[in-house]
Amino acid sequence: MDRISEFQGQQLPRVALGKTGVELSRLALGGFHQVEISAEVVAELVDIFLRVGGNYIETARSYGGGASEEKLGRALAGRRDRVVLCSKTGAATADDLRRELEASLEALDTDYLDFYLFHGLNTMEKLERITAPGGALDGMLKALDEGLVRGIGMSSHRVPMYIEGIRRLPLSLILIWCNFLEDLYLPEIRQKVFPLARERGVGITAMKPLADGFLYRSAESALRYVLAAGAEVAVCGMNAPEHIHQAAAAVCRGPAETAEIEAILRDAPELGRYVCRQCGVCPEQLMELFRLEGYCDRQMIDYLPHNPADYALRVRLAGWFGLGDIAKERFRAKDRDARTFVETAGRMKCPYGIDVARKTRLALAKLRGESPAFL
Repeated sequence: MDRISEFQGQQLPRVALGKTGVELSRLALGGFHQVEISAEVVAELVDIFLRVGGNYIETARSYGGGASEEKLGRALAGRRDRVVLCSKTGAATADDLRRELEASLEALDTDYLDFYLFHGLNTMEKLERITAPGGALDGMLKALDEGLVRGIGMSSHRVPMYIEGIRRLPLSLILIWCNFLEDLYLPEIRQKVFPLARERGVGITAMKPLADGFLYRSAESALRYVLAAGAEVAVCGMNAPEHIHQAAAAVCRGPAETAEIEAILRDAPELGRYVCRQCGVCPEQLMELFRLEGYCDRQMIDYLPHNPADYALRVRLAGWFGLGDIAKERFRAKDRDARTFVETAGRMKCPYGIDVARKTRLALAKLRGESPAFL
């Protein structure tokens, strides 16, 4: 029996979001991919999402210059009260935030947003501008007082910014990436960000559960991994009816068990014989080297044979977070001897079949700004 047939009749489980008092379906409909499809298809997706018990929909003003909001607004006509609705703003000043908020409310055809997020909060400079007098936080708090917004959130592509944001902003939730690829080189998300969010009562919603589509061959495993990792809600960009049915079926199965997680990390084709599982067989300095390599290109560029479609996907997604310069600076600051890495790697036997010596040479080339293509 396929997953869609197995799912029929089930309803998505719900979860309390932090200390907000709001209950969300554990699967959310992300708005980014609504830009890629017609308003008619978006309406169909919303119909299906509501039918399977979904109640959380998130989008952003920047998605298609408002196209995602417009399409979702039309699809939700007459049933706005059935969903918890979220949008996002990149504004840094109170005036700009107000303009974006009013545009979002009009496009979504609603009088309020349940949650409004500071979108792509990636630098301390941006955070300082937001929290300064006349900054976007002032505008957000005014909107909160007026009932135009009922909760505040943030998203970022920089782990340290979540820690600063949780400490300095009155957040109800964070939207943070979480998947079994990124966890292998960014363990601080689960080790530092998640515990701090829970301590402060901030809800955790997870974007990129399929690593921007890279984990499409392991979609069910990826979604169940996210729920097991500690996220309350998996926000998934779905642009076809079968995507919703498949994702809902996975979420209804519940979080992956420990043995299933071990199997995912062992067998997932996307990890293959290149992505470091951080298993502890190699010494910490080598594992740290491979984590920094992940900053460079998410360990996607491995110079191994791939079919054209998979290769094109890797090239498109590898630099998505733009963390390469950070990785290179951290590597330079360590001032480590490359020969020691190579010699150590030559003695390693990886339980996942990775050629550790080869991977070490590639990682060193990436971090030193050399071209691995010549290796």
